[in-house]
Amino acid sequence: MTKSRGISYAVVLAAAFVLWTPVALAGTQGFSALLGLAAIPAAFLAPLKRVNTITITVALIALWATVSSLWSEENSAIIDGTLASGDFNIGAAAIRFALTALAGILVISAALRMSPSSARTALFVMLACLIIHAVWTLAMAFAPGWILSLYAPFSDVEKEAPQNMLRSTNAFLLGLPILIGAMCALPGKLPVPSIVALLIAAFIIFCMIGSDVAWIGVVLIALAIGLIFIANRNGFRILFASMAAFVLVSPLVLGIGGTAVSDAGMPLPSSVQSRVWAWQLTTEKIAERPITGHGIEASKEWRETFGDHPDLLEEMVARTGIDDGRWDVYRILPGHPHNMGLQIWAETGLIGALLVIALLLLIGWRLPAPAALPVSTSVAIAALGAASFSLFSLSYSVWNEAFWATVVLAAAGVILVHKRLTPQ
Repeated sequence: MTKSRGISYAVVLAAAFVLWTPVALAGTQGFSALLGLAAIPAAFLAPLKRVNTITITVALIALWATVSSLWSEENSAIIDGTLASGDFNIGAAAIRFALTALAGILVISAALRMSPSSARTALFVMLACLIIHAVWTLAMAFAPGWILSLYAPFSDVEKEAPQNMLRSTNAFLLGLPILIGAMCALPGKLPVPSIVALLIAAFIIFCMIGSDVAWIGVVLIALAIGLIFIANRNGFRILFASMAAFVLVSPLVLGIGGTAVSDAGMPLPSSVQSRVWAWQLTTEKIAERPITGHGIEASKEWRETFGDHPDLLEEMVARTGIDDGRWDVYRILPGHPHNMGLQIWAETGLIGALLVIALLLLIGWRLPAPAALPVSTSVAIAALGAASFSLFSLSYSVWNEAFWATVVLAAAGVILVHKRLTPQ
């Protein structure tokens, strides 16, 4: 039974990665549907008969996020209205997040049950698809005009296409750990120079594309890999405890610290400065409801503009040289804080933050020591943690199910590398 399960789910994962690149190129939103498709066979091949503390904590986070929609400005209730009156509504964000969490648990459970013998062809397919994604990312760096022309028939080349290119870059950042892990299987002394070359190339390419979060992710990947070699017994614990500590102190570091940076008059790029102001506003919102938060996706409704803060408006005009009135109506926080730690605090309060911290600590303590794992596995895990944390800290909304779906699929890819490359 185990063997058949393994063979079947290896095929499912291979099929998922065949779709990885086209979904990434289309802007990554399809990753949530791709995870859902991968979870359907997982539910039959690896049904959840037992749960562990990590699964329980993920379920509690999803439950608390769902409950918080009761007082969210964005979703006043999980379910409101009636079918008879025609105003029936479901708090979609909470339900989408909960379903993504369930699908993720099923996919990881099924991936962990794969038999090593079934993984050979699946690993080859997965790596081939990621290499295709790498070639596309390379083309985005060296021939952006040509790539934009390919997008032109399908999306606006001024706004939508450049955003899709950046999202595709972020997806490739999450696929990078799989390639790094696979490179550890190269013969002789090739793994180290190959991995170093890949990271340097990725750093340069991401800088050329203009994805700050991606090149920062490469730096964090390098640091995380160095950490597990230096601390080969407690490396994962240190790594995930550091992430947990960052979530804990994010209101102090990003809110109060950001205010101090602004007050000191440090010369920051306009994009960075605007993000600092968004973090300041988020910190003020945290202070209003520190225990329960404002509710899931409440930050969408925080519509304070620079015109509401004349001092910030004056500074933004001075920084950009644009004084045509556009900044008067420009929102300080455009949709979400672009830092998941702050968003967790602001929308789910201390309770949500403690649950996320508990989850990170559980992952760090449940993972085997790096020294007890093959180098390919420990390196890939560390790299995926670092890449995810970069995007966690600077990019998506915490309720972006497509982001978490990409992380789960990348984690399943790391498991596939482990299953195939671990000596039997």
